[in-house]
Amino acid sequence: MPVLFVLAEFPRYSETFVIDQIVGLLDRGFDVRILAISRGPSPVPGDIVDTRGLMARATFVFDHPASASAPWQVLLRRLRRVLPGLPSARVRRALSVRRFGHAAKSLVLAGAVRRLPTPLRARAIVAHFGPTGVLATHLRTLGLIEGPLYTVFHGFDLSQHSVLARHAADYRHLFAHGERMLPISQRWRGKLEALGCAAEKIQVHRMGVDLEGFRYAPPATNGAPAPGRELRLLCVARLVEKKGVRYLCEAVARLVRRGVPLRLDVIGDGPLHATLRRFVDEQGMQDAIHILGRRDTTYVQEALRSADVFALPSVTAADGDQEGIPVSLMEAMASGVPCLSTVHSGIPELIEDGRSGWLVPERDIDALADVLARIQAGDFDLAAIAREARHTVETHFDQRRLHDSLAAQLHAQAAP
Repeated sequence: MPVLFVLAEFPRYSETFVIDQIVGLLDRGFDVRILAISRGPSPVPGDIVDTRGLMARATFVFDHPASASAPWQVLLRRLRRVLPGLPSARVRRALSVRRFGHAAKSLVLAGAVRRLPTPLRARAIVAHFGPTGVLATHLRTLGLIEGPLYTVFHGFDLSQHSVLARHAADYRHLFAHGERMLPISQRWRGKLEALGCAAEKIQVHRMGVDLEGFRYAPPATNGAPAPGRELRLLCVARLVEKKGVRYLCEAVARLVRRGVPLRLDVIGDGPLHATLRRFVDEQGMQDAIHILGRRDTTYVQEALRSADVFALPSVTAADGDQEGIPVSLMEAMASGVPCLSTVHSGIPELIEDGRSGWLVPERDIDALADVLARIQAGDFDLAAIAREARHTVETHFDQRRLHDSLAAQLHAQAAP
């Protein structure tokens, strides 16, 4: 029987770790199938979704995208799909808000009943993010999917206030009936236990990076850049509050005004793009801070090769949203670029302050500026930090080994 991934949307290119995991299991001989609530953007010819034929492995409850549409548009399209099925008792059961809560109100379960005339049977079901794990338990209750359920928890699903409030009862049901919870950090293991999940059901399963795709190149210097050369900083992030990019820009602007030679390139897009561009213009930092927008993987890898330091000062957002362990930090560390980040969520499980990188408190512009000034002054052995960072990623965040570990679990699940 196949391994079934249950996903909110496929493909979703901001979640490359899901695509990587699917391909990793395919490479290990599994027949992977995908059940997605919504269809994502069409694959670009030649990308991994296209070349590995992943769309042919997917079943979509709704053929229209959700992430690119307004909520009322999504609901209207779903209504058009569901309404003709109201004479069916199975569809009406799937609309029971009392029993299924948000999954019923969103019309996802009713849509799934109409899409799946026969159940999808799997040796294992993998659901990424807690709310999707909740959905998978409801799909099992309705007899639409069959198999043991593994739910991967990442970050917002255990931190964002609205998610925790909406799914408080749902999570208790998931903990009782799901076979395994796979948080990506020890931080989230503790949160799952605090929410009432039995410890024996929890196993930390980290996300990782492809070490072949991010080859190690040691820093050109052990200490400071050559006299007069700018310290080249790189940040790759979605431009949202929890990434803390505004605080990094403020720290760089402060140092540039003090005469410290720095250049910051920010790669990424998001709702704060215009705000950051406006900050750069208002502060007169056009020569020092460059908000570059979205770039492809090749561009990012080239940017890493020319960077002295990678910075991602993550923070807890006003709505509670927190990181897991950012893959961008792992990619930089694997590439030999020392990283500056914050004491936030699972990041201290990746970076040891002063040994494999630097950590400062959240939203502490003074601390960010101090570390950057000391790096520029040559106070740290960058080559030693880079070596330790690469060793950390090789030991704990090697994607190949993590896929092997997941494959072993799934093989054991199928054993008599």
